[in-house]
Amino acid sequence: MLDSFASQSVVAWYNRLLAQEPWATAALAPHAGSTARIDAGLVSVFLAVTVQGRLAVGTGTPSVTIGVDPMAVAGSLWDPAAALRDLRVTGDAAFAQVLTDVLQKLRPDPAEDLARWIGDAPAERIVRTVSAAMAQARDAAQRVARQGADFLVAEQPMLLGRQDWTPFTAELQALRDRLSALEQRVAALAPGAASGTRT
Repeated sequence: MLDSFASQSVVAWYNRLLAQEPWATAALAPHAGSTARIDAGLVSVFLAVTVQGRLAVGTGTPSVTIGVDPMAVAGSLWDPAAALRDLRVTGDAAFAQVLTDVLQKLRPDPAEDLARWIGDAPAERIVRTVSAAMAQARDAAQRVARQGADFLVAEQPMLLGRQDWTPFTAELQALRDRLSALEQRVAALAPGAASGTRT
């Protein structure tokens, strides 16, 4: 029951995207009749390719089974490619390659989907607000990471900063070169020392 609902939802979602992308339907059309089961742990989606290069709910034995990381599925609403990373493929690998390539390259327009329910202007504002919030969250995470690294380098020297690392590695390389030269000199002296003791 859940698998059937998930399959219908995924088919409807991707068919809306495919309707806007003729290149994608042209890529899928040669694989008409092929089916794919996409297994995401608790939910499994069964897809079939139609003659028009669109998707339909699949039946029977799948041509290919694609295992997906369930954690990646959560990000697929804003980025369909997120759900199609780190895959495990069993079956028709050529069809799986075409299907995943097409699905990864499709880009949703969340504003267009929202506009159907709330209108164009509010949908654009919501998408801009969400995108800005996500960008700010990424920036904040990067700032926290930089500040944490700076703290560990300068305040509590548990890490070595880049400005200290570069001279350290240069000194270490010079020490290795000197040690290598010393080993060569000792090796050169050893046979001479041995022959001197015999005389």
